[in-house]
Amino acid sequence: MKTKKTIALAGLVALLAGSAFAGVTRSQKAAIAFKGFGSLSTTMTETLAGSRKLTDSDASFEGKGLLGGLAGKAMMPSGHTGEFIDLAAMTTAQIDHKRKTYTVTPIEKWAEIRKEMESAGKPDETAEEQAKSPIRIIKTDFRVTDTGETRTINGFDCRNYTALWTVDWENTETGEKGTDRLETAAWTTPLTGALQAVQAEETAFAEAYMKAIGIDMRDFQKDILGTQWISLLAAFDPVNGQAARMEVDPAKLAREMGKIQGYPIVIDGKYFATPKIKKQQDEPSTGGGLVGKALGGLLKKKSAPEEDKAPSLSFYTEVTLLKAVDVDPASLQVPAGYKQK
Repeated sequence: MKTKKTIALAGLVALLAGSAFAGVTRSQKAAIAFKGFGSLSTTMTETLAGSRKLTDSDASFEGKGLLGGLAGKAMMPSGHTGEFIDLAAMTTAQIDHKRKTYTVTPIEKWAEIRKEMESAGKPDETAEEQAKSPIRIIKTDFRVTDTGETRTINGFDCRNYTALWTVDWENTETGEKGTDRLETAAWTTPLTGALQAVQAEETAFAEAYMKAIGIDMRDFQKDILGTQWISLLAAFDPVNGQAARMEVDPAKLAREMGKIQGYPIVIDGKYFATPKIKKQQDEPSTGGGLVGKALGGLLKKKSAPEEDKAPSLSFYTEVTLLKAVDVDPASLQVPAGYKQK
Protein backbone atom coordinates (compact mmCIF):
# COMPACT_ATOMS: atom_id res chain seq x y z
CA MET A 1 0.00 0.00 0.00
CA LYS A 2 2.74 2.46 0.99
CA THR A 3 4.74 1.52 -2.11
CA LYS A 4 1.82 2.26 -4.43
CA LYS A 5 1.24 5.62 -2.77
CA THR A 6 4.93 6.46 -3.10
CA ILE A 7 4.84 5.65 -6.83
CA ALA A 8 1.77 7.80 -7.33
CA LEU A 9 3.27 10.72 -5.40
CA ALA A 10 6.46 10.51 -7.45
CA GLY A 11 4.39 10.89 -10.58
CA LEU A 12 2.52 13.82 -9.10
CA VAL A 13 5.76 15.75 -8.61
CA ALA A 14 6.21 15.75 -12.39
CA LEU A 15 2.55 16.55 -12.98
CA LEU A 16 2.57 19.58 -10.71
CA ALA A 17 5.95 20.94 -11.77
CA GLY A 18 4.44 23.33 -14.31
CA SER A 19 1.82 26.03 -14.00
CA ALA A 20 -0.86 25.24 -11.41
CA PHE A 21 -3.61 25.85 -13.97
CA ALA A 22 -1.94 24.32 -17.04
CA GLY A 23 -3.96 21.58 -18.65
CA VAL A 24 -4.71 19.66 -21.83
CA THR A 25 -7.92 19.09 -23.78
CA ARG A 26 -8.01 16.29 -26.31
CA SER A 27 -10.87 15.04 -28.50
CA GLN A 28 -10.84 12.01 -30.75
CA LYS A 29 -13.09 9.67 -32.69
CA ALA A 30 -12.50 5.96 -33.08
CA ALA A 31 -13.93 2.92 -34.83
CA ILE A 32 -13.11 -0.74 -34.18
CA ALA A 33 -14.58 -3.58 -36.27
CA PHE A 34 -14.40 -7.34 -35.66
CA LYS A 35 -15.22 -9.39 -38.76
CA GLY A 36 -18.42 -11.35 -38.30
CA PHE A 37 -19.00 -9.91 -34.83
CA GLY A 38 -19.69 -6.19 -35.02
CA SER A 39 -18.24 -2.70 -34.80
CA LEU A 40 -17.81 -0.07 -32.09
CA SER A 41 -17.76 3.68 -32.80
CA THR A 42 -16.79 6.22 -30.14
CA THR A 43 -16.23 9.93 -29.68
CA MET A 44 -14.33 11.12 -26.65
CA THR A 45 -13.13 14.33 -25.04
CA GLU A 46 -10.73 14.32 -22.12
CA THR A 47 -9.36 17.18 -20.07
CA LEU A 48 -6.46 16.76 -17.66
CA ALA A 49 -4.79 19.13 -15.25
CA GLY A 50 -2.43 18.35 -12.41
CA SER A 51 -3.40 15.03 -10.86
CA ARG A 52 -6.91 14.90 -12.36
CA LYS A 53 -8.43 13.79 -15.65
CA LEU A 54 -12.08 13.91 -16.72
CA THR A 55 -13.25 11.96 -19.77
CA ASP A 56 -16.59 12.20 -21.57
CA SER A 57 -17.47 9.44 -24.07
CA ASP A 58 -20.25 8.44 -26.45
CA ALA A 59 -20.18 4.88 -27.76
CA SER A 60 -22.31 2.95 -30.22
CA PHE A 61 -21.95 -0.79 -30.88
CA GLU A 62 -23.56 -2.50 -33.87
CA GLY A 63 -23.52 -6.27 -33.56
CA LYS A 64 -23.70 -8.75 -36.41
CA GLY A 65 -26.18 -11.55 -35.84
CA LEU A 66 -27.52 -12.81 -32.54
CA LEU A 67 -24.11 -13.58 -31.06
CA GLY A 68 -22.73 -10.13 -31.82
CA GLY A 69 -25.83 -8.49 -30.38
CA LEU A 70 -25.71 -10.45 -27.12
CA ALA A 71 -21.96 -10.26 -26.56
CA GLY A 72 -21.78 -6.63 -27.64
CA LYS A 73 -24.16 -5.50 -24.93
CA ALA A 74 -21.95 -7.09 -22.29
CA MET A 75 -18.47 -6.38 -23.64
CA MET A 76 -18.93 -3.17 -25.64
CA PRO A 77 -21.91 -1.30 -24.20
CA SER A 78 -23.29 1.74 -25.99
CA GLY A 79 -24.22 5.02 -24.36
CA HIS A 80 -22.99 8.27 -22.84
CA THR A 81 -20.46 7.61 -20.09
CA GLY A 82 -17.49 9.23 -18.42
CA GLU A 83 -14.53 8.63 -16.16
CA PHE A 84 -12.87 10.77 -13.51
CA ILE A 85 -9.35 9.87 -12.38
CA ASP A 86 -7.92 11.48 -9.25
CA LEU A 87 -4.32 10.39 -8.69
CA ALA A 88 -3.99 12.36 -5.46
CA ALA A 89 -6.93 10.45 -3.96
CA MET A 90 -5.88 7.23 -5.77
CA THR A 91 -9.45 6.71 -7.05
CA THR A 92 -11.39 6.52 -10.30
CA ALA A 93 -15.08 7.21 -10.84
CA GLN A 94 -17.12 5.57 -13.59
CA ILE A 95 -19.90 7.96 -14.65
CA ASP A 96 -23.29 7.06 -16.15
CA HIS A 97 -24.66 10.28 -17.64
CA LYS A 98 -28.02 8.72 -18.56
CA ARG A 99 -28.78 7.69 -14.98
CA LYS A 100 -26.77 10.56 -13.46
CA THR A 101 -24.89 8.17 -11.19
CA TYR A 102 -21.25 7.25 -10.57
CA THR A 103 -19.24 4.46 -8.98
CA VAL A 104 -15.94 5.09 -7.17
CA THR A 105 -13.18 2.47 -7.38
CA PRO A 106 -9.77 2.67 -5.64
CA ILE A 107 -6.93 2.59 -8.16
CA GLU A 108 -5.30 -0.25 -6.22
CA LYS A 109 -8.45 -2.29 -6.93
CA TRP A 110 -7.82 -1.93 -10.68
CA ALA A 111 -4.31 -3.26 -10.09
CA GLU A 112 -5.77 -6.30 -8.31
CA ILE A 113 -8.32 -6.87 -11.09
CA ARG A 114 -5.57 -6.69 -13.71
CA LYS A 115 -3.50 -9.30 -11.86
CA GLU A 116 -6.54 -11.58 -11.52
CA MET A 117 -7.26 -11.30 -15.24
CA GLU A 118 -3.64 -12.13 -16.08
CA SER A 119 -3.75 -15.18 -13.79
CA ALA A 120 -7.07 -16.32 -15.27
CA GLY A 121 -5.63 -15.96 -18.77
CA LYS A 122 -2.70 -18.29 -18.11
CA PRO A 123 -3.31 -21.74 -19.66
CA ASP A 124 -3.88 -24.71 -17.38
CA GLU A 125 -0.79 -26.92 -17.70
CA THR A 126 -2.72 -30.18 -17.43
CA ALA A 127 -5.24 -29.15 -20.06
CA GLU A 128 -2.44 -27.88 -22.28
CA GLU A 129 -0.63 -31.21 -22.07
CA GLN A 130 -3.83 -33.07 -22.90
CA ALA A 131 -4.61 -30.99 -25.99
CA LYS A 132 -1.54 -29.23 -27.35
CA SER A 133 -2.14 -26.85 -30.19
CA PRO A 134 -0.88 -28.04 -33.58
CA ILE A 135 0.02 -24.45 -34.49
CA ARG A 136 3.75 -23.70 -34.43
CA ILE A 137 5.07 -20.16 -34.76
CA ILE A 138 7.94 -20.19 -37.25
CA LYS A 139 9.00 -16.54 -37.28
CA THR A 140 7.83 -13.07 -36.32
CA ASP A 141 9.02 -9.79 -37.78
CA PHE A 142 8.30 -6.12 -37.14
CA ARG A 143 9.36 -3.16 -39.27
CA VAL A 144 8.55 0.56 -39.37
CA THR A 145 8.94 2.61 -42.56
CA ASP A 146 8.95 6.38 -43.01
CA THR A 147 6.97 6.76 -46.26
CA GLY A 148 7.74 10.48 -46.63
CA GLU A 149 4.07 11.14 -47.44
CA THR A 150 2.57 14.27 -45.86
CA ARG A 151 -0.90 15.76 -45.48
CA THR A 152 -2.84 18.15 -43.24
CA ILE A 153 -5.32 16.49 -40.86
CA ASN A 154 -7.61 18.62 -38.67
CA GLY A 155 -5.16 21.52 -38.94
CA PHE A 156 -2.12 19.39 -38.05
CA ASP A 157 0.74 18.98 -40.54
CA CYS A 158 1.27 15.22 -40.56
CA ARG A 159 3.81 12.69 -41.83
CA ASN A 160 3.03 9.04 -42.55
CA TYR A 161 4.78 6.02 -41.05
CA THR A 162 3.79 2.41 -41.69
CA ALA A 163 4.36 -0.51 -39.35
CA LEU A 164 4.20 -4.12 -40.56
CA TRP A 165 4.08 -6.95 -38.03
CA THR A 166 4.07 -10.48 -39.47
CA VAL A 167 3.75 -13.92 -37.89
CA ASP A 168 4.63 -17.01 -39.96
CA TRP A 169 2.98 -20.19 -38.67
CA GLU A 170 2.60 -23.88 -39.51
CA ASN A 171 -0.06 -26.44 -38.69
CA THR A 172 2.06 -29.43 -37.66
CA GLU A 173 -0.83 -31.85 -38.24
CA THR A 174 -1.69 -30.81 -41.80
CA GLY A 175 1.56 -29.20 -42.92
CA GLU A 176 -0.34 -26.08 -43.95
CA LYS A 177 1.55 -22.80 -43.55
CA GLY A 178 0.43 -19.21 -43.49
CA THR A 179 1.20 -15.67 -42.40
CA ASP A 180 -0.82 -13.37 -40.18
CA ARG A 181 -0.06 -9.68 -40.47
CA LEU A 182 -0.83 -6.41 -38.74
CA GLU A 183 -0.63 -3.34 -40.98
CA THR A 184 -0.69 0.02 -39.22
CA ALA A 185 -0.46 3.51 -40.71
CA ALA A 186 0.48 6.26 -38.26
CA TRP A 187 0.08 9.93 -39.20
CA THR A 188 2.04 12.10 -36.78
CA THR A 189 2.56 15.83 -36.35
CA PRO A 190 5.89 17.39 -35.26
CA LEU A 191 6.37 18.08 -31.56
CA THR A 192 6.95 21.81 -31.70
CA GLY A 193 6.10 24.67 -29.36
CA ALA A 194 2.98 24.18 -27.26
CA LEU A 195 2.44 20.64 -28.53
CA GLN A 196 5.66 19.54 -26.85
CA ALA A 197 4.34 20.78 -23.50
CA VAL A 198 1.01 19.08 -24.18
CA GLN A 199 2.68 15.72 -24.78
CA ALA A 200 4.87 16.13 -21.69
CA GLU A 201 1.81 16.66 -19.48
CA GLU A 202 -0.09 13.76 -21.05
CA THR A 203 2.92 11.46 -20.69
CA ALA A 204 3.53 12.41 -17.06
CA PHE A 205 -0.09 11.67 -16.18
CA ALA A 206 -0.15 8.40 -18.13
CA GLU A 207 3.09 7.16 -16.56
CA ALA A 208 1.90 7.96 -13.02
CA TYR A 209 -1.44 6.24 -13.62
CA MET A 210 -0.01 3.15 -15.29
CA LYS A 211 2.60 2.68 -12.59
CA ALA A 212 -0.15 2.88 -10.00
CA ILE A 213 -2.06 0.02 -11.64
CA GLY A 214 1.07 -1.94 -12.57
CA ILE A 215 1.15 -1.58 -16.37
CA ASP A 216 4.51 -1.60 -18.16
CA MET A 217 5.17 1.41 -20.41
CA ARG A 218 6.33 -1.02 -23.11
CA ASP A 219 2.78 -2.39 -23.28
CA PHE A 220 1.51 1.16 -23.72
CA GLN A 221 3.97 1.64 -26.60
CA LYS A 222 2.56 -1.41 -28.40
CA ASP A 223 -1.01 -0.25 -27.80
CA ILE A 224 -0.82 2.42 -30.50
CA LEU A 225 -0.41 -0.48 -32.94
CA GLY A 226 -3.69 -2.05 -31.77
CA THR A 227 -2.27 -5.17 -30.13
CA GLN A 228 -4.77 -4.91 -27.26
CA TRP A 229 -7.62 -5.42 -29.76
CA ILE A 230 -5.82 -8.40 -31.28
CA SER A 231 -5.66 -9.99 -27.83
CA LEU A 232 -9.42 -9.57 -27.54
CA LEU A 233 -9.87 -11.10 -30.99
CA ALA A 234 -7.80 -14.11 -29.89
CA ALA A 235 -10.10 -14.53 -26.90
CA PHE A 236 -13.07 -14.90 -29.28
CA ASP A 237 -11.24 -17.62 -31.26
CA PRO A 238 -8.56 -19.25 -29.04
CA VAL A 239 -7.69 -21.98 -31.56
CA ASN A 240 -7.17 -19.84 -34.66
CA GLY A 241 -5.93 -17.01 -32.45
CA GLN A 242 -2.68 -18.79 -31.58
CA ALA A 243 -0.61 -16.58 -33.87
CA ALA A 244 -2.35 -13.50 -32.50
CA ARG A 245 0.34 -13.43 -29.81
CA MET A 246 2.21 -10.60 -31.46
CA GLU A 247 5.53 -11.10 -29.71
CA VAL A 248 8.83 -9.69 -30.88
CA ASP A 249 12.23 -8.97 -29.37
CA PRO A 250 11.75 -5.96 -27.01
CA ALA A 251 14.98 -4.33 -28.21
CA LYS A 252 13.88 -4.54 -31.84
CA LEU A 253 10.40 -3.27 -30.97
CA ALA A 254 11.88 -0.23 -29.22
CA ARG A 255 14.32 0.39 -32.08
CA GLU A 256 11.63 0.24 -34.76
CA MET A 257 9.08 2.25 -32.77
CA GLY A 258 11.77 4.89 -32.29
CA LYS A 259 11.54 5.62 -36.01
CA ILE A 260 8.06 7.07 -35.52
CA GLN A 261 8.62 10.76 -34.77
CA GLY A 262 5.97 13.20 -33.58
CA TYR A 263 2.54 13.07 -31.95
CA PRO A 264 0.08 10.48 -33.39
CA ILE A 265 -2.95 12.17 -34.96
CA VAL A 266 -4.32 9.20 -36.93
CA ILE A 267 -3.76 5.49 -36.31
CA ASP A 268 -5.25 3.25 -39.00
CA GLY A 269 -4.71 -0.47 -38.52
CA LYS A 270 -5.81 -3.73 -40.10
CA TYR A 271 -5.11 -7.25 -38.87
CA PHE A 272 -5.35 -10.14 -41.34
CA ALA A 273 -5.47 -13.65 -39.87
CA THR A 274 -5.70 -16.82 -41.96
CA PRO A 275 -7.66 -19.83 -40.60
CA LYS A 276 -5.28 -22.31 -39.00
CA ILE A 277 -7.68 -25.16 -38.30
CA LYS A 278 -10.50 -25.66 -40.79
CA LYS A 279 -14.01 -26.01 -39.42
CA GLN A 280 -15.57 -29.47 -39.30
CA GLN A 281 -18.28 -30.36 -41.78
CA ASP A 282 -20.56 -31.58 -39.03
CA GLU A 283 -22.15 -29.22 -36.55
CA PRO A 284 -19.63 -27.92 -34.01
CA SER A 285 -20.20 -28.46 -30.32
CA THR A 286 -21.03 -25.05 -28.95
CA GLY A 287 -23.11 -25.90 -25.91
CA GLY A 288 -26.83 -25.63 -25.40
CA GLY A 289 -29.03 -22.62 -25.06
CA LEU A 290 -29.65 -19.64 -27.27
CA VAL A 291 -26.05 -18.40 -27.35
CA GLY A 292 -24.68 -21.87 -28.11
CA LYS A 293 -27.06 -22.34 -31.03
CA ALA A 294 -26.28 -18.87 -32.34
CA LEU A 295 -22.55 -19.58 -32.21
CA GLY A 296 -23.05 -22.88 -34.01
CA GLY A 297 -24.99 -21.15 -36.76
CA LEU A 298 -22.30 -18.49 -37.07
CA LEU A 299 -19.56 -21.08 -37.48
CA LYS A 300 -21.48 -23.03 -40.13
CA LYS A 301 -22.58 -19.99 -42.10
CA LYS A 302 -20.57 -19.39 -45.26
CA SER A 303 -19.26 -15.85 -45.58
CA ALA A 304 -19.38 -13.78 -48.75
CA PRO A 305 -16.16 -13.66 -50.86
CA GLU A 306 -15.65 -9.96 -50.09
CA GLU A 307 -15.99 -10.68 -46.37
CA ASP A 308 -13.34 -13.41 -46.60
CA LYS A 309 -10.88 -10.82 -47.92
CA ALA A 310 -11.75 -8.30 -45.20
CA PRO A 311 -9.41 -7.92 -42.21
CA SER A 312 -10.24 -9.96 -39.12
CA LEU A 313 -9.92 -6.72 -37.21
CA SER A 314 -9.70 -3.06 -38.19
CA PHE A 315 -9.27 -0.02 -35.96
CA TYR A 316 -9.08 3.70 -36.60
CA THR A 317 -8.46 6.62 -34.24
CA GLU A 318 -8.28 10.29 -35.18
CA VAL A 319 -7.45 13.23 -32.93
CA THR A 320 -9.85 16.04 -33.80
CA LEU A 321 -8.73 18.55 -31.15
CA LEU A 322 -5.56 18.90 -29.10
CA LYS A 323 -4.53 22.01 -27.22
CA ALA A 324 -3.15 23.42 -23.98
CA VAL A 325 -5.78 25.04 -21.76
CA ASP A 326 -5.83 26.99 -18.52
CA VAL A 327 -8.01 24.94 -16.22
CA ASP A 328 -8.19 24.66 -12.45
CA PRO A 329 -7.70 20.97 -11.51
CA ALA A 330 -10.38 21.40 -8.84
CA SER A 331 -12.93 22.04 -11.60
CA LEU A 332 -12.41 18.53 -12.93
CA GLN A 333 -14.83 16.36 -11.00
CA VAL A 334 -18.01 14.29 -11.23
CA PRO A 335 -20.91 16.54 -12.36
CA ALA A 336 -22.81 18.17 -9.51
CA GLY A 337 -26.04 16.42 -8.56
CA TYR A 338 -24.94 12.95 -9.64
CA LYS A 339 -25.52 10.20 -7.04
CA GLN A 340 -22.87 7.73 -5.94
CA LYS A 341 -23.89 4.09 -6.28
